[in-house]
Amino acid sequence: MTTGLAAAVLAAGPPPAPLLAPPWSIRLLAAAGDDPVLVSRWMNEPHVERFWDQAWPPERWAGTFEDQLAGDWSRPCLVSYEGEPFAYVEIYRTPRDVVGLRYDADPYDLGLHLAIGDRVRTGQGLGRAMVRAVAAGLALVDPRCRRLLADPDERHTVARRMFVAAGFRLMGIRDLGHKRAALHVCELSAHNRFTRTNS
Repeated sequence: MTTGLAAAVLAAGPPPAPLLAPPWSIRLLAAAGDDPVLVSRWMNEPHVERFWDQAWPPERWAGTFEDQLAGDWSRPCLVSYEGEPFAYVEIYRTPRDVVGLRYDADPYDLGLHLAIGDRVRTGQGLGRAMVRAVAAGLALVDPRCRRLLADPDERHTVARRMFVAAGFRLMGIRDLGHKRAALHVCELSAHNRFTRTNS
């Protein structure tokens, strides 16, 4: 949907895929094949469903991926760690999303939604490392992007701690309609310095 969007927002184009170095890798998810099955299984895990509320069957996820890939707003991605699927990640342009109405969004700003599907792999610092890698990778491929936003549920204290540890700062609590979000922001130039000195 592009109706009503400013010319500068349209000119920014779709979100890019970050460049990730091993042990991380990333690829776009496909509407066909096993990808919708994997994401549906993750989204039905209690620790994910509580905050995403998208415990949909694979068929609905297939349609969601198809819509995302056909548009300019969001890209559904699979991030793997050491070759094994690790997290579902959506990268999106915030001015095309409700989040962009809750702060002074720049046309090139990017947002990040993520879900670590395997509960066993949480709590080990891998989420923080992945967010740092994705932020640095986005800065490399889209130098016009100044800020990366995250909007975890206000109640999701684990995710909020993860984003802060990855170099984000809390901007404030915002009502997005479907949830109250703790809006966090990462200034990408500052994040790159953080990554180099704390990796």
